[in-house]
Amino acid sequence: MDPLATPTFNLTATLSTINQTPPTTYKQAYFGVTHIYAIITAITVITNFSMLCFVVFERKLHSMSNWILASMFCTGCIYGLAYLLPRWVMFIPLKLHLSYACQILPMIGSGLIINFNLHLVLVSIDRYCCVLYPYQYHMPRAPIIIRCAIVCVWLISFFAAFIPIFTFLIPEIGQCGIQLNSRSFHMYTLVTFILLFYLPLFILCIVYTRILWIVNIHTQRREEILSLHQSTPTSIVRRNLRAITYMMILIGLFMAFWLPTMIHYLVLFPTIHTGIDQQAISIGETVRYISFAYPAINPVLYAYFTPIIRSEIYRKLARVTCANSYKNNRSIWPEYS
Repeated sequence: MDPLATPTFNLTATLSTINQTPPTTYKQAYFGVTHIYAIITAITVITNFSMLCFVVFERKLHSMSNWILASMFCTGCIYGLAYLLPRWVMFIPLKLHLSYACQILPMIGSGLIINFNLHLVLVSIDRYCCVLYPYQYHMPRAPIIIRCAIVCVWLISFFAAFIPIFTFLIPEIGQCGIQLNSRSFHMYTLVTFILLFYLPLFILCIVYTRILWIVNIHTQRREEILSLHQSTPTSIVRRNLRAITYMMILIGLFMAFWLPTMIHYLVLFPTIHTGIDQQAISIGETVRYISFAYPAINPVLYAYFTPIIRSEIYRKLARVTCANSYKNNRSIWPEYS
């Protein structure tokens, strides 16, 4: 269902039917680009799994905000192992185009893309509340609300993605291209992404633009914000306001990676079910690489723009560097050890 796997970008569906196309045609079409997908998949799994383990096993990082990030990193791991690997690396070698996986894998990709977007919304709301409502943010029931919100993100994303399979798109072996290219399927794709992708991003942009305008342009309003929390140290308030700026950067980067693909799909939507030309396929392949790169670098972005995670990584690296330096000095000057 996601624009990355629909006929605009799905080579499987652009061909008339799966069974009518010789396997060599698929191999020739995928030759070369498969290695790029394999590299992106490996980087995606490594970066997300590394950051997930870092947050889970580092006690200092056990906070409400970081548990949301841990859930997002879990999404990245699943995206690499359950979507990128079988759909774009092992699709032809495992002959998945001749199985139910041909219809199911696009649904998985769709659910995970929506999941990424809803996690971004959840992180944004979390940091918004941390800045504007610091007292309510630290209430005892806040962790319960965060856990429920994380569960809702997972349920909403996959429920929305798999509705076609249980309604109007019952998987049939050998009918993958026809089913994924149906008008009803594309209409459902468009409506779902308008409600769960474009609309949340649009609201986030408006809210955070307004906050940045108040904080960075209107000095008087900035002082009003500071005066509202007189019992809170000024340094903490300013740090939280800086977090808003970081969040706006993360939202902007998310849009820069995903919007080219989504816009390309919107442009082709009116005639996508009737077929697309080679130029559109080439453009789709290029923007697909850009979109696929986001889950790979997403953990790095959040590690850098989350001060507590960044400082903890620096501390760990400094400790390792000092330990190695100490060992080297002992080996060179043993008489002083």
